[in-house]
Amino acid sequence: MVPVLYRYCLVIICVLLAGFTTVAQPNSVMCSNTPARAWWDVQAYELDIVFDTATNSISGSNTLLAKVVAPAADSLQLDLQEALQIDSVLMAGKRLQVRGQGSTYYLSEGFAGMAPGDSFRCTIYYHGAPVMAQRAPWDGGLVRTTDGKGQLWMAMACQGSGAYMWFPCKNFNGDEPERVTLKYTVPSGLTAIGNGRLRGKVTTGNTTTYTWSVQNPINNYDITFYIGDYTHWSDTFAGAKGPLSLDYYVLRENEQKARKQFAVVKPMMACFEEKMGPYPFYEDGYKLVDAPYLGMEHQSAVAYGNEYKMGYLGRDRSKTGVGLTFDFIIIHESGHEWFGNSITAYDPADTWIQEGFTSYSETIFAECLEGKQASFRYQQGKKRIIRNDKPVQGQYNACDEGSGDHYDKGAFVIHMIRMIMDDDTRFFAMLKAISAKFYHQLVTSNDIETFINQYSGKDFSKLFEQYLRHKELPVLLRQTTATGTAFQWSNCIPGFDMPLRILLPGNKATWIYPVAGKWTGYAHKGKIKADPDFLVGDTPGKPANQ
Repeated sequence: MVPVLYRYCLVIICVLLAGFTTVAQPNSVMCSNTPARAWWDVQAYELDIVFDTATNSISGSNTLLAKVVAPAADSLQLDLQEALQIDSVLMAGKRLQVRGQGSTYYLSEGFAGMAPGDSFRCTIYYHGAPVMAQRAPWDGGLVRTTDGKGQLWMAMACQGSGAYMWFPCKNFNGDEPERVTLKYTVPSGLTAIGNGRLRGKVTTGNTTTYTWSVQNPINNYDITFYIGDYTHWSDTFAGAKGPLSLDYYVLRENEQKARKQFAVVKPMMACFEEKMGPYPFYEDGYKLVDAPYLGMEHQSAVAYGNEYKMGYLGRDRSKTGVGLTFDFIIIHESGHEWFGNSITAYDPADTWIQEGFTSYSETIFAECLEGKQASFRYQQGKKRIIRNDKPVQGQYNACDEGSGDHYDKGAFVIHMIRMIMDDDTRFFAMLKAISAKFYHQLVTSNDIETFINQYSGKDFSKLFEQYLRHKELPVLLRQTTATGTAFQWSNCIPGFDMPLRILLPGNKATWIYPVAGKWTGYAHKGKIKADPDFLVGDTPGKPANQ
C-alpha cells in the first residue's frame, strides 16, 4: 500500500461483537483466527455480482469452497460490513439458518459430523451499497467519480479493512483462497476489470458481464474491481519463467500519456526479477489499471493513480532528487507482487514484512536505474520521514499494523542488514532465496528473521528486536581515551550489539563493534561519524548524520 508523505493514516474497522456462540474479547472476532474460522480453510471464492451504478449498490452471490482442517466447531463465521446484508445461504440444496450481529454472521447447521479432509460448498446471496471511502486508499470503501468526459469511474479500495467491505468472506489475513473467479455485470459501455485474466465477455440487452479468473492464492484485501470507460492494450515481457503477459487498462483520455509512463514496466520487471526472483504470478499475468485513487497493490491488477507524474505525485519523498527519476506508484505497488502478495504477513502486526521489503524495492529499482551511489542517497534521504513514534511491529490478534514507520524504517532494517553482510551478491541471492522459500505463503516476522539469520550466517536477533519491537533509535556514545575513542550503544535493549560502519576523516570507512553497556576501544582520536547508511541516533529518537 502507498504511504502518505509525512504521516500515515489508516482506518481499521474492528467490531466488538458477542456472537451466539462464544463471547469474544475486544477485536478478537474480526482480528484473529476465531474458533468459528479456524476449523475450515478457504479454497476458492466464486463471485457473481451485478453492479447498479445508479445507486452504488451491488447484489449477487459468493460461492465459497472450503476444506475442513480441524474438527468442526459449532458454527462457521462469515464477515460482511453492516452496510450490506446477507439474504440467504444455500448448501447442498438446503437453505441454512443465518444469525448475525453487526458485521459478523454465523452458520450453525450442516457441518455436524464433518471431519478433517472433508470439503463443502455454499453460496451466500447478499445485497447492499458499500461504504463510500472518505480518503482512499487509506480508508477503505467504494470510490466513485467521473472521468474527463463525465463518464462514471468507480473502484474498490479495501486494504486495511478487507474484502468484507463489499462481499461476504472470511475476512482474515491468515487464510487466502487458492483461486478466485470474478463475474461482474455492469451497464454496457462500461468495462469491469478484476484480478487475473479475462476469461469471457458477454453482452445481454443493456448489460455486459466480464469474467475474470485468478489461478494463484490471493489475499482477500487484494480482490477488487474497477469500472469505467477503459481502453486496453497488451504487451509481453521475456521473463525468467518465459513470456509474461502485460496488460494495461486506462481511461481513454489517458492513453497517450499512459503509454509513455508505463514504458517503465519492462525495465522494472527486468530489475526486480534479477534482484528479487521471478515475478510470482505468471499464470495470472501482470496488469496495471487506471484507478480513481492514488494506488494499491491489487494482485495482478495493480491500481495506478499517480497522475502520470514522476516521484510521489510529482514530489520526491527522499528530497535527494533521485525520487523524481521514477514513478513511485508503479514501482512501489508492483514491488508488492513479491512482498505482500506472494509473501504475505499472517497477521497485520507483521506488516513491516510487506511494506519494509517493498519500500526497499524502490531503492533496488533506483540502483538499477541510476546506480548504487544514487540509490543509497535515496535510501538515506528517507530518514527524514521516519518518526520513531511507536514500534514498527504491532500487537498480534488486534488488527494492529504498528507504526507507519513499517514502510521506511522497515526498509532501513533491510538496508542495514545489507550493509552488515557487506556482500551484495550474497544479499541479493538472499532476497531471491526468500522469494523462493516463502513463495505464495503466509509468514510471520519470526519466519523471516530466522531465515535471514540462517542464510546470512549472522545473528541479527538484537537488530530485529531493537528496530521492530522498540521505537527508540540506538544512540552511539563516544568517549575519548588515552589511546583513541571508546564506544558503546545506549538508548537500546540490553546486549544490543549491532556492528557499525563509521567514517573517518577523508570519508575512509571502517567497522566498529559497540555493545550496549560496555565501552569498546578504537585506536583513533580524530572526528568520527556514523555511516549514513545506518539508522542511529545522536540523541534519543533523532536520526544522526542525515
